[in-house]
Amino acid sequence: MKKAAVMVNVVVGVLVVLAAAPTTQALTTEAQSSQLFILPLTHHNFSFESAGVSYVPSLLNMPDLPSWLHYSYSPAVFTGFVYGVPPEGLQDFQVEVVARDTHTYETAHRVIRVDVEQQPKKPFEVGFKIKNMNVDELLVGHRWDRLYNVIHNDLWNKSAHDLTVTYLASATQHGDRLPARPDVKEGVYVTYGSSMPFSAALLELEKEVKPLWDHHPCPSYFKKASYERFFRQHNFAVDWCSFRLNNNSVQSERMRQNMIVEDKDLRSPVISALENEGRVHLMRRDEVEKRSYTFDVVHTILIPLVVMVVLLGLLTLAMCCHRTNMDQSSSDFFDELFDDFPRIPKGQDIQMVQYASFHRATEALRSLKGREHSPHPSTATTTTQVDTLTRSRTASPSSTLPRNSTLGSRRFEDYATLSRPDPPPYQRNGMTPTR
Repeated sequence: MKKAAVMVNVVVGVLVVLAAAPTTQALTTEAQSSQLFILPLTHHNFSFESAGVSYVPSLLNMPDLPSWLHYSYSPAVFTGFVYGVPPEGLQDFQVEVVARDTHTYETAHRVIRVDVEQQPKKPFEVGFKIKNMNVDELLVGHRWDRLYNVIHNDLWNKSAHDLTVTYLASATQHGDRLPARPDVKEGVYVTYGSSMPFSAALLELEKEVKPLWDHHPCPSYFKKASYERFFRQHNFAVDWCSFRLNNNSVQSERMRQNMIVEDKDLRSPVISALENEGRVHLMRRDEVEKRSYTFDVVHTILIPLVVMVVLLGLLTLAMCCHRTNMDQSSSDFFDELFDDFPRIPKGQDIQMVQYASFHRATEALRSLKGREHSPHPSTATTTTQVDTLTRSRTASPSSTLPRNSTLGSRRFEDYATLSRPDPPPYQRNGMTPTR
């Protein structure tokens, strides 16, 4: 609470200095590196009577603010805020503000010099996102103090003497997408830092929400966190997928510096120019590193081609060279399987099954007609049927059996018909027909 009061006093002091200074005089204020700096802008600072004033801040002699400095306007209190965290190594910077009265179109110009006091970065930081607010809504009123009290009193009690804000940016400035609906808030990313180690509550909370880090976007059906009640009491909706604990120890700081150096090497000339106040360093053609693509070609084309040729050769050997033995073994297997069945000569055509069935039916009708008035049915039937079957089996040009077959090679059905009784004579209109 003491730190929040000090910050409020600094903001009020800046307002008083801006209001008391003449329009043409350059103002001076102070900030600390690695800590949040807030510069409020009101119509009283520029001697305007109306509160409807628009502001255009930028670095002196530059078209816009640097990447670490942001601007937000709150229509609720008619106040603009220039805020950001000065990076380490920055000694001072100058902010140029052009104000314009929207009613009278009168303009005013101010240059504010900010002296940066070097402070070491906090080794322990906790960061999260507030979903239901914008930056301007968080900075006005008592919301800023209430959020500070939640972190200080409920989650991190031992950090009371040096708890500070080390990062503040809207969700769009942080890299998130702008909401599709105008009534949806953008969200605010906030980071608090301290020299005291993390409390047990913060470690437990990180362990609880850690499974959510791999989900994009953050699932809305996730159960409420155990410490969410402290934020809900003051109307803060926290996005737990963005909750992080950062330990900026000596080793972590070295890794961060190495990553910054590598990132600078990979940045485009345009971004480097914006961050280096217009100085662009472009490489000459002879400075570009030359490399050989031989290994890439071998690894991408030749190795798969060799593997494909080897597999094709093995498949050819399996299908062509081993074919004779496979055919002979298959032929032997079928010969053993069908030895008990009569074989058909190769030169003889195979008749259709339907034709053979009709042929047998015709021969049966002929045998019935010949034995219709025989004096001895059994003898006549036997003789006629045997003769008919013999003639039909041997004389038919369409027989499916060899011509040298004998009576002993006939089927069992042919012998079963010899002992059958004669069918009754056919009658027409109840009368026995006469020949």
